[in-house]
Order: sequence, then structure tokens, then C-alpha cells
Amino acid sequence: MSSTEPPRDPRNPYASQPYPPPGQPPGQPGPYAQYPPYPAQQPTNGKAIGSLVTGIVSLVVPFVGIVTGPIAVVLGVKARGEIRQSGQRGDGMAIAGLVTGILGCIGYAIFLVLLIVGLAIGD
Repeated sequence: MSSTEPPRDPRNPYASQPYPPPGQPPGQPGPYAQYPPYPAQQPTNGKAIGSLVTGIVSLVVPFVGIVTGPIAVVLGVKARGEIRQSGQRGDGMAIAGLVTGILGCIGYAIFLVLLIVGLAIGD
């Protein structure tokens, strides 16, 4: 083989790569500066995820919202406190869980009031 390699064809991605410049060991970075690694992201708070899921369930699944609505509110409040202290991600999920949990509680409270009034008037 010759010591110099012909230029690489840009239309053929499987062509062999050119040799590194003289004096540079193979596999070493080139003369350009390398980008710094991305900083590690904080994990998402588990209680925020739980709050969002139980809040959505309180709105979607009939008669389960009586239980899951208050759970979503409690988890959302605790998650927001933990997120403020630890800097974890998930504040938006915690807020969404709070809102859906509160809406679920209000909806079922209205349903129960209407049910009680309906039963009282019907007799």
C-alpha cells in the first residue's frame, strides 16, 4: 500500500477514513478544542409524576376521583416543596397534578351535593 491515501469520495460513506496528520497518534483528538460534556440533569421528582397521574385519574375515571383527587393534591404540595429544596425537575408536573386534583375534588364535591339534594327533594 502507498503511504498516501487517495481523497475520500463524499458519495461513498463506506470509503476508508483518511489517516491522521503526521505526528498525531490515531484515536487522539484533533487540533480543535473539544466541547465540554453536557452537565448532568437533575432527575424528575417522583411525587410530581405521581401527583400528575393521580390528578388525571381523578378527572377521567368515574368515582375513583373521590380518593385520587386528595392524593394528587397532597403529592403535588409535597413535590413542590422537595423541588424547591433539591432543585429537581418536575415543578410543572406538580402544578398540573395540583390543578387536576383540585378540579377532581371540586367536581366530586358538586356531584355529592347534587346527589344529596336530589335524594332529599325526591322523597
